[in-house]
Amino acid sequence: MRSFLFIPLLITTVFGAFLSGLNREFDEIDLKIVDLYVTMPTSQVNNLINMAQISSFDIQSKGANNIPDFKYENASVVAKWNGKSQTYDKVTFKTGGMYGRSYDKVGYNLKFDKKFLGRKSFKIRPDSGDASKIRSKLCCDIANRIGLPSIQGSYARLYMNGEFWGLYVFMDSIKPSWIKQTFNPSEKEVTTLYQCKTGGFNFKANSAYTCINANDDYQHMSAFNSFVNAANNAKNVSELEKIMDVDIFLKYLAMEWLIGSSDHFMIYGHNFDWYKRETDGKWVVIYYDYDNTFGNGASVSLWANKGLNQDGTGANRGNQPVYYSFADWEKNIPIIKKLVFDNKAKFKQIVHDVLVQGFNPNLLNSRINELKSFLTPYIKEDSTPNRNGSLPGRINRAGSKTSLSVGSFEYNIENSVKSWIKTKFDVACSNYNFSKTDILNQSSKFNPKPYDYTGTGGKPTTTTTTTTTVTSTIEKPKTTTTTTTTSTPKPYVSGKRYDIIKEGSSKVSTEWSNWSWGVESFKFDSQGNMINNINAGDWGAVSFKRSDTVKLGSGILYFKAKADVNDANLQVLVHTTNDEVLTIGNVKGISTTKMTEYSVAIDVADDVKFNRISIQDSTNKGLTLTLNDVYFMDGATITNTTTTKPTTTTTTTTTIKKTITTAIASNPTSVGGTRYDIIKSGDKKISNGWEDWSWGFDSYRFDSKSNMEFKFTPDKWGAASFKRPNVRLGSGVLYFKAKANVANASLNIYIHAIDEDYIFINSIKTLSTEMTEYSVEVKVANNVKFNRITIQDSTNKGFTLSLNDVYYMDGATVVNKETTSIKPTTTTTTTTIIKPTTTSIKPSTTTTTTTTTTTTIKPTTTSIKPSTTTTTTTSVKPTTTTTTTTKKTTTTTTTTIKKTTTTTIASNPTSVGGTRYDIIKSGDKKISNGWEDWSWGFDSYRFDSKSNMEFKFTPDKWGAASFKRPNVRLGSGVLYFKAKANVANASLNIYIHAIDEDYIFINSIKTLSTEMTEYSVEVKVANNVKFNRITIQDSTNKGFTLSLNDVYYMDGATVVNKETTSIKPTTTKKTTVTTKKITTITTKKTTTTTIKKSTPTSILIPTPAGGCKTFSKGYYACGGLNYPDASPCCEEGFRCEYVNEYYYMCALILY
Repeated sequence: MRSFLFIPLLITTVFGAFLSGLNREFDEIDLKIVDLYVTMPTSQVNNLINMAQISSFDIQSKGANNIPDFKYENASVVAKWNGKSQTYDKVTFKTGGMYGRSYDKVGYNLKFDKKFLGRKSFKIRPDSGDASKIRSKLCCDIANRIGLPSIQGSYARLYMNGEFWGLYVFMDSIKPSWIKQTFNPSEKEVTTLYQCKTGGFNFKANSAYTCINANDDYQHMSAFNSFVNAANNAKNVSELEKIMDVDIFLKYLAMEWLIGSSDHFMIYGHNFDWYKRETDGKWVVIYYDYDNTFGNGASVSLWANKGLNQDGTGANRGNQPVYYSFADWEKNIPIIKKLVFDNKAKFKQIVHDVLVQGFNPNLLNSRINELKSFLTPYIKEDSTPNRNGSLPGRINRAGSKTSLSVGSFEYNIENSVKSWIKTKFDVACSNYNFSKTDILNQSSKFNPKPYDYTGTGGKPTTTTTTTTTVTSTIEKPKTTTTTTTTSTPKPYVSGKRYDIIKEGSSKVSTEWSNWSWGVESFKFDSQGNMINNINAGDWGAVSFKRSDTVKLGSGILYFKAKADVNDANLQVLVHTTNDEVLTIGNVKGISTTKMTEYSVAIDVADDVKFNRISIQDSTNKGLTLTLNDVYFMDGATITNTTTTKPTTTTTTTTTIKKTITTAIASNPTSVGGTRYDIIKSGDKKISNGWEDWSWGFDSYRFDSKSNMEFKFTPDKWGAASFKRPNVRLGSGVLYFKAKANVANASLNIYIHAIDEDYIFINSIKTLSTEMTEYSVEVKVANNVKFNRITIQDSTNKGFTLSLNDVYYMDGATVVNKETTSIKPTTTTTTTTIIKPTTTSIKPSTTTTTTTTTTTTIKPTTTSIKPSTTTTTTTSVKPTTTTTTTTKKTTTTTTTTIKKTTTTTIASNPTSVGGTRYDIIKSGDKKISNGWEDWSWGFDSYRFDSKSNMEFKFTPDKWGAASFKRPNVRLGSGVLYFKAKANVANASLNIYIHAIDEDYIFINSIKTLSTEMTEYSVEVKVANNVKFNRITIQDSTNKGFTLSLNDVYYMDGATVVNKETTSIKPTTTKKTTVTTKKITTITTKKTTTTTIKKSTPTSILIPTPAGGCKTFSKGYYACGGLNYPDASPCCEEGFRCEYVNEYYYMCALILY
């Protein structure tokens, strides 16, 4: 254990005046250190270290969001601060961050079991890319001071099982609990907080799908989608002010520009949340993650393709972002035109206020000096190696090395942070004609005060949110009782009233959503009546569900109703918050002549809560049901009853048929729609366009009858899952034939929305052991689209599932539902009971001797993707390999590459046909329109006088020139480019990136010419693989200057003359030698591939002679100098391919 560093207490007793008067929760740890002593089992710490091995290449090639995090939910933490100590026994400890995970020192997220400083969720970050270590803290302080709802920051030291792991920035985290603390809503559950984490949100069409609901239990996106659509449709700032807190957004935009952030809304479109405030229904933006600020990460390349600014300026913005105006900085985002450029006076005032209140050199330099003085001894401690010679907490051996000295810490503060502040302050005052003297004078008199973030006006008693409607027609009755209701005057009651259809409103109240099923259509007439046309044979019901978090208990349901047929009977159901369905009772003999009021007493146990009420056609003959003045009195009691008399009662017992849906015979249960075959009968393969994303099985195969057989593994929550990346499916019907090898097997059906949210659709209980056809209706809101379907073993016991003839009818309409869920069957028993005659229907207990088959439908309690399963799964059964050793004489043929790698393409191209996509057009001095620059790992780039794009790649950064065209879907073809290097022996790797961000290695170019030479690389992919991004990478990782010009892709081109293509092997005969060669016999002819003339292929790494004992995951390292301990054996469906001498990768096998 590291000895404690003695730090004089004098410097920790200074409290910065910068934050005085704000009454923040973090005030007691400002300019003080928090020591966090974390304890976990050694095995978990080892697992943490193993999962933390992430390189910058991993981040760039796989995408930071696709790399799994370490997570342990039973850590203990002792927090010590300011002479205090607190122990937390059940803490979730998780790796955190996005791109920062490629550094050797890793960041973490902590979720405490009880509050610390008024919070439960925290982030600790090393901010490895920030040599000053103050950027995050200083920006938190600025946001706090100028009145923005924002996270707070301080510093912590981490000790893992007694070992010192170093200094970290300590911040709270924006979670639903943070919203409750900051905005104090009355709602128990925060359901309208959305996190925009991965990048790309800018209010443009479909960018809402880059954000997620921050509440894991409420994954609907409809409220946020509606907000984004409304913002797009707003014509001016006045209309925007109706739906969002414009002042807060403008202040954040001004701050983003002034602090030089390249990592928020205007550049990358991430690192912020949107919350729909309860008090006024307006949306509020909240920023977080401030390490890439004060110019850190602000490369001029970010603006290379921007063109002129929205206000017409920008022709000569230059290459020093610190001097950029606001118009220069923002990347021509349409909503900013409405907010800023059409609202100039308002935004000018906002900039003025931020300069006065929180951003000027006089104010900030004083605060920075406080932070520097406080941090210096801790920086020294963090930069001192331990007894093993390692720096504290540097557990990621594959990551970029970071070392910090007090000298570099102080230098960066003085010459980067302070310099940016001074320059940017001057720029802002000049841009807006502010007097610097006036700003500084006003700033010296400004005193911050606590802010109320809750909005104006009192809090409403209800909160309106919109929920994605996914209707399941399978209902489970829990109890069965029947009484008969007559229309009499309303009893006197007390309780809280919840209007569902308010008389005269002609609408369903906004707090309720219409979740009806089996209703062909509904409308409101001129009297405000809701007229519902319920289909015969559908067991239809008019159903209403709360859109908020209100949970109801016992009370009385009132409604006015009439029917268009005689002998219409209704059944009242409530749906608990656990998705159980309780049958409350029946209302018989509905009036056909006039609207008549009915009341139904709902009596449930005290611990039972519900949020949905259904009124069902219990005859299943169909009717037109007219409703009005529907409301529920929660907690109401009946005070008016009459005398009792014996009656003979007919008990209606609700049952569910054994088979959820009837096997489809010659007549389908739907009409219309577009058919998408997933497994076509007789094909023995997954249909083109669909990808296999299944998991949790020992093996699968196609049998002699073309059935796809999955052998699901017990305890793996196995599933057959199919994804079609390039389609957007909506409501429709899923058909499939299936059987199980055991009795009592059952399935859950899910769909996965485009943003990867999964939605439970239905269950199939007691799956047949004979091949049977099933159909499942999928109902989603109009704005919800999906591209993946999952059929899961819901028992988790494991069984063999056979599937065939699987297809989806997108847009199909169900017309025949005789087999859907709730079918009441009438069983008559004659019982003499004493029954109160009241005006309400109160369930009474009636004993009947009926045999019923009930099916319980419960939501799955496990993740659709168990944590033990990787996101990328495969469809290839692992093959057993046999190795034999033979001794033979071989003549070694070595593939070499000539110094002139390709023949320059003159008048005759090496391909014919295809569509040309220019990326860098000769003579243009810019990246062509439609392409985005996604390059990384370079110190700088520019276009020289000959229109060459020059990249100065940084050593050890795996730099690459990368270009993405979001709106195209490219397939096989030929990539052409002219290139040269400034050094001999430079080499390149060529990759493409599939639409789902998987990257595919195409080929290498060795010994790149030092003279401008044209190269062509043939790209061959499977028919169903499409890509929109091309990467040309420094494969040596030593750094060099790459010049590119005339870069274009011929999509669909056919190669007809390959003598001039990129990699031209020549055969060099060597002396014949006797070697001992290991031959691996697998399903393929050979285990290694050399580069041929005809097709650029990958170099495979041979399987070890001793066979495979461990397996590397798909897309993970499987060898190379940087990964010497990685297994060269890959999981099923992947094979180990040589990328370069430092890195071998498990690449997807493409057939």
